[in-house]
Amino acid sequence: MSGPLEGIRVVDCSRGIAGPRATGLLADYGAEVWWVEPPGGDPFRDVLATEYAVFNRGKRSVQCDLRTGAGRDALFELLSGADAFVTSWRPGVAERLGVGWDRMHEAFPQLVYTSISGFGEDGTLADVPGHEAIIHSYVGVTAEQRGMRPPPIYQGLPFASIGAAYLAVIGSLAALYRRTRDNRGRHVQTSLVDGALSYLALYWGDADNAGSAPPIVPGTVRIVSQSFRCADDEYLGVHTGAVGAFGRLIRELGLDNKIRVSQDGSDMGRPLSEEERTVVLEEIPAIFESQPRDVWLKRLLDADVCAIPELHPGEIFDAPQVRHNEMVVRLNDPVLGPLEQVAPAIRFNGLRLDGPVCAAPLAGQHDGQCPPAHSDHVPTPAAGGAGDDTPLLQGLRVLDAGAYYAGPYSSRLLADLGADVIKLETTLGDQLRGIQRPFRSASAGKRAISLNLKDPELHAARDALIKWADGVLHNMRPGAAERVGLGYDRVHELNPDAVYLYAPGWGSAGPDAMRQSFAPLMSGYVGIGYEVGGQFNPPMWPLGNEDPGNGLTGAVGILMALLHQARGGTGCYVENPQLNATMSHAAHIVRRPDGTVLGAQRLDPLQTGIGPLDRLYETRDGWVCVTALSDAEIERLQAALGIEILGDPRFATHDLRMQNSYELADLLSELFLKRDSEDWVRLLRSAAVAVMIPKTRSNNEAFHRDPINQAIGRVAQVPDGDGRFVREAAVMVRVSGAATAPHRLAPELGADTEAVLREHGYGPQKIAELRERGSIR
Repeated sequence: MSGPLEGIRVVDCSRGIAGPRATGLLADYGAEVWWVEPPGGDPFRDVLATEYAVFNRGKRSVQCDLRTGAGRDALFELLSGADAFVTSWRPGVAERLGVGWDRMHEAFPQLVYTSISGFGEDGTLADVPGHEAIIHSYVGVTAEQRGMRPPPIYQGLPFASIGAAYLAVIGSLAALYRRTRDNRGRHVQTSLVDGALSYLALYWGDADNAGSAPPIVPGTVRIVSQSFRCADDEYLGVHTGAVGAFGRLIRELGLDNKIRVSQDGSDMGRPLSEEERTVVLEEIPAIFESQPRDVWLKRLLDADVCAIPELHPGEIFDAPQVRHNEMVVRLNDPVLGPLEQVAPAIRFNGLRLDGPVCAAPLAGQHDGQCPPAHSDHVPTPAAGGAGDDTPLLQGLRVLDAGAYYAGPYSSRLLADLGADVIKLETTLGDQLRGIQRPFRSASAGKRAISLNLKDPELHAARDALIKWADGVLHNMRPGAAERVGLGYDRVHELNPDAVYLYAPGWGSAGPDAMRQSFAPLMSGYVGIGYEVGGQFNPPMWPLGNEDPGNGLTGAVGILMALLHQARGGTGCYVENPQLNATMSHAAHIVRRPDGTVLGAQRLDPLQTGIGPLDRLYETRDGWVCVTALSDAEIERLQAALGIEILGDPRFATHDLRMQNSYELADLLSELFLKRDSEDWVRLLRSAAVAVMIPKTRSNNEAFHRDPINQAIGRVAQVPDGDGRFVREAAVMVRVSGAATAPHRLAPELGADTEAVLREHGYGPQKIAELRERGSIR
């Protein structure tokens, strides 16, 4: 097979980043994707040249004018043999074009129809153009991203679009998987707001008693998570999240005479005295400046402390582990020439792409090559199946033996769609339990059991759970799962049909396989620190980091494998290293054979934007974010402002606007300073220009208490064990013809141990014996 999605046909009417990225992911794994462009080509081809070179590789391009009957007829002909249809229009546009969900579902009842909008189908902002910076300004990313100056800060990593792309793929694959049972197409909806939330959920959450638990301030507890400048002006990320790592770092730096550390490794999270805090905040950074980065890297790795270099964009292509993981693909792009690009992140044992990846097509390259009729092989629906509106993944069973965030977040996303997920922990529990918000986010909707798998009396329970599961996942270091009987060979022997997802930090093999991996150090390793820091600035850690990204990617891998299996394949091994997933965040960065890096370091030194027409501007009383990328958008902007942009020889094309970016930015800066922010919003929105007042303070509480977010299920408000309300991210993918699984808070340690053991043959007396000797919680 060429990939787990071989035989799936997708019609792609999306544009921008999120939609093409989503369908590009499907194409990377064998789907046949037909990219439908307007006559003359997608209007963002110039602006998003490197993104489009990556996210549209392997696709076919045809041109259709959907404003005409002939164009709609051509689209219908493509859709007649399609399994999935992906759009990114604002709400109402598809209906005006005559290709909305109701009409498509009537014509093609088996078609999965996926809509990616800016703000979602409901709410007062549905008609605002949903560009990346506009979404970040609305959600509040501009207030929370670290910067060189006070907020608002322009976010250099487009994680709202990345998240929306993953959510769209998760929803589409889940709907296709469900279709193998009931032969029914469904409408999948998500948005860039949901995409941003899929990352922010790592930090965000709101509770009635939130004020009683103040946030952890760096330097107040015994954990070091920071990027340090070294003597050679290079930066090294250090994280002491592993057991005993804080003490090992303090001893390696010769500071154990100033900070007393425990012998049993139990330092993490314990408070520092004022004197110790001064050591951590002032003396440690000064010590790192005394030697070059490579010296510190070797010393810390030898001391078993997590240390990962901050690389400049493009350098990651040469890393030995990256080459071992085959994460670089070479192709000859028809616009940009020969390129190195980030390869697909997920690996499927026994399923590989057939030959080299094809470059992104020219506009209309496949006009007149309409594909032959095609229909995926799906069973005849069972009696009553058409009326089955249970949660999309109800009946799917997942055993999650992961810890921390990156691994468990994958199964949480499946639980959101109705899967029955059992979280398997040791009797000590997941270390992430000590940090409430991220733990709740990673484990919402699951059942929890706590077992000491070293006890032979529990091996039968372990094996029974393996046989019970449709999918097994973990993110332990290589070899750890094998030692407790959860390695792939053992799982495959007991349950050959199970999908097995392994999400290691670096990979299951290779030169760095045994190294520690913590977020956001891996983001720095692939160059994202410099991306969000801005030109000429030191690297800064991104707000949207690899932990949620790894979880989203893992959910995609599981669903691809399940769909492959449901369409006649077998259970398979899926590997999703955190390194690979993090490289996907930087997939917009490509490199030419001569070493020239394209698509990187576009954020200006003041972190206000990546060009004069995608930028934060000061106003008379604050700030606005304005985005106008296509010629049509620029025409509306210049008309509203009463200035000439496209007609000015300095700014006539995208390349000229970037070459003369400071001139255009200065012109606009003077103009925006003449009015208040609200005045600009009223004026520009009346002209259909994308504009938003960026947040300058955390929007966490307001976002979670917004009645619109609660009404559409994006935020759930549920009581905890003490009857106090907790508000957190909930439904980020909405699907027609499927009930929403009730949102449940992350379970307490061992909350379901007894019930699950009873399900698998353990009686009350045996359970009591296991509990008494400490083998279960």
